[in-house]
Amino acid sequence: MDVTDPQGAPASFSRIKVRVGALVFCGNDIALIRRDRTDPVLYTPPGGNLETGEDLVAGLRRELSEELGLAPPRAPGRNCCGWSTRWSPGPAPPRPRANCT
Repeated sequence: MDVTDPQGAPASFSRIKVRVGALVFCGNDIALIRRDRTDPVLYTPPGGNLETGEDLVAGLRRELSEELGLAPPRAPGRNCCGWSTRWSPGPAPPRPRANCT
């Protein structure tokens, strides 16, 4: 029997989070968000979790709007880089896998 979450995803995948982020440049400056929830304070590029049913581009546009007030034009595939990281519980370090275009 396959256990599923309320939205129908297999339970083993229900905890996977898909996140988007952007490196936003203005001349020689780069936009970073101050995350006060951590100690020490952490600075990260703008981004966050996708919402249910949201595609990558729509999620990135929403995050840029929420965090920076930006509404970038749609330019699919332009200067894009994607990566995935698997975080395993225990003492082993995460194993990043990258695929950049």
